[in-house]
Amino acid sequence: MNGTGPGVNLNGIDVAALNDFVEDVRDNDEKGIAAFKVKTEWKGQTRTVSTVSAYELNGATFNRHFEIPADEPPELLGSNTAANPQELLMAALNACMSVGYAANAAAMGIKLDSLEIETEGTLDLRGFLGLDPAIKPGYEVVHYTVRIKSNAPREKVEELHQLIMKTSPNFSNFATSIRMVPNLVAERA
Repeated sequence: MNGTGPGVNLNGIDVAALNDFVEDVRDNDEKGIAAFKVKTEWKGQTRTVSTVSAYELNGATFNRHFEIPADEPPELLGSNTAANPQELLMAALNACMSVGYAANAAAMGIKLDSLEIETEGTLDLRGFLGLDPAIKPGYEVVHYTVRIKSNAPREKVEELHQLIMKTSPNFSNFATSIRMVPNLVAERA
């Protein structure tokens, strides 16, 4: 990222603070290490509540508290009280990319008038239900459309778009494999 000058606030982003953060991480790799954790509790039927209580950055813990409910629609045996896990997954992708667009656009001197990301995918529930082991329970393909309104030239917006596809953590999470390390703790009732 490069800046547009001190004191500039573009797209709601403090460009000087962004540049300072980038320089800190560039100068000290450890300052760029962030760790996140979410605890999810089943609340009956298909309902869950996930709780975010803290994250770590540069070895320091920062406390916060957010609850994220999830449920399934009635057709999938839920009570339709919240977005389902697939919708939350896509929302997380869109939100992560939105942060990237806003911050990187600011660093590039691009003012965003509007930004919208629409994501969609189709699941074959036979994989989820264990009816056919040859069918993947997750997505084979996810399509997304980014709509940006800006006075920047098309080439600059395309450069921004390419940058987000290279640097967005959740785009990377969707586009490449993640090594999952399971740990089961089974207790008798």
